[in-house]
Amino acid sequence: MDQKCVICKSATYHEHDALITSLRKQFWQMIPMRHFIWGDWESTDLERDENAALLACVRVQGEVMKTIIFHEHTTSHSPSHRYIVLFLKKYIEKIESTPNYDLDDELMEFYVSLAATTNLSAGSTGMCYKTYTLDKEQYTKVVLNEEQMMISQGTTGLQTWEASLRLADFFVEHPDPVFKDSVQVVELDWEHTDECAKLSDSADVVIGADITYDPTIVPVLVNALKEMVASSQQVAYITATIRNQETFDLFLQLIGKCFSMQYESGVLGKSVMDLSETKMATLCHPNPTADIRLVLITRK
Repeated sequence: MDQKCVICKSATYHEHDALITSLRKQFWQMIPMRHFIWGDWESTDLERDENAALLACVRVQGEVMKTIIFHEHTTSHSPSHRYIVLFLKKYIEKIESTPNYDLDDELMEFYVSLAATTNLSAGSTGMCYKTYTLDKEQYTKVVLNEEQMMISQGTTGLQTWEASLRLADFFVEHPDPVFKDSVQVVELDWEHTDECAKLSDSADVVIGADITYDPTIVPVLVNALKEMVASSQQVAYITATIRNQETFDLFLQLIGKCFSMQYESGVLGKSVMDLSETKMATLCHPNPTADIRLVLITRK
């Protein structure tokens, strides 16, 4: 039987470990503080306050420093220093909100030292690491080196976008479509439809995320998809964040109208899934309020 912590007496040691695992998963993925879940990521009711007494437990504070901040992976593939400061600042606020709290000296000293030497402005630049853990033990990781800025050098920064996380999580839960002998990663100029057509001979599944945001290039994208999805045995999975409903509607309209006389199957068919309300099973979502759709495109 799992015993209650002798220090906080508010939770079992198993609940301690589950909390630390949840905090570390979100910390490595750099979940924004406004969406950070200060509890067990898998089981916490988002409408319920977290267990403040558990967060303030001196044992938990020590584990946060040992197994998150000073974890070997954190030191080698660190989130931005600005993010670490914001994480510790919010965590300290949670601790100080509990009555009769004891604040870990090492935690406070590290926070003050890092905050004093870190640019905390929202416009901080530079590269940092985001780590996506794919198993409960957090052994299997995908590590990406990303820019801190969403906009960089006049264009979108080198970041992982929300729709791609939703698509990745979908395939973790439904691996059959992409569980193939080989995977191709190809940089395509959609205007070169001959290059797109060549892929139809070797690619059964086409994957795209957050590529429908510009109405001026949507017709070109649809033409490229028409060339790549050439038979009823092929399918395209496209996720889109709905920033402008008219742009997304244009994409669906053109897919519905798209046909070519050279194919007997002709018209492209589509089905749309709303991923906004589903809880991500493997990855933490940085913005659970984002309106995201998954469009499956096949030939009828």
